[in-house]
Amino acid sequence: MASARVTAPPARASPRRASRRAVPPAPRASTFYVERVVPDDVLALLRACADEARAKKRLKRERASFAVGRRCCALSPTSAACVALGSASGRVLATLREATKDPTLVLGDFPVELREYGVGAAMDWHVDVELYDPPQWEVIFTVSNDGDSRTEWMDAASSSVESARTTEASALIVRAGGDRHRVLPSTHGSRVIVKALYTPSARVKTAEFAEALDSAPWRR
Repeated sequence: MASARVTAPPARASPRRASRRAVPPAPRASTFYVERVVPDDVLALLRACADEARAKKRLKRERASFAVGRRCCALSPTSAACVALGSASGRVLATLREATKDPTLVLGDFPVELREYGVGAAMDWHVDVELYDPPQWEVIFTVSNDGDSRTEWMDAASSSVESARTTEASALIVRAGGDRHRVLPSTHGSRVIVKALYTPSARVKTAEFAEALDSAPWRR
């Protein structure tokens, strides 16, 4: 998939001998996991999108994709769900602006995607490709999750691997070009998510934007 760059598994940091050289500043956190980001009315809209996609069989298994066993489709930018996710007066955008410390954050113009991870579906370690300059924040909203899959990410600030079983209405916020992360396969149930890209209001598209759009699984 064009919007992901494969990386090696994170290695355990080895101890280093003390030095008199200046200590560089700690890396800025580029991954946040926040529960109860999506209010009930917006969650209901996302559920309705998922129900409609299933009923109309719009969820298609991804082919030539970095993800394994995942199904997805794009949501209409004029849908009530997408409008709510980008509303300047809504709680979702306010929470994301607070988490990222960017008061200019807006919903980007890359299509919002509905994704479903069934039993065995997974993504290996990767870093999201920068589609904008400054880099976008890729936000994973969990619509439902009755499986045991977990998402892991390498925290650059602490050099540790963090993990979460993402819960309904939560948001996993990942800066493109930042932390490596992966999705482990579940042994039962399914996880339905909505992925949306958020950017500063002043941004430009990188050369990778058109490639990612052209190679998106839901366009095949």
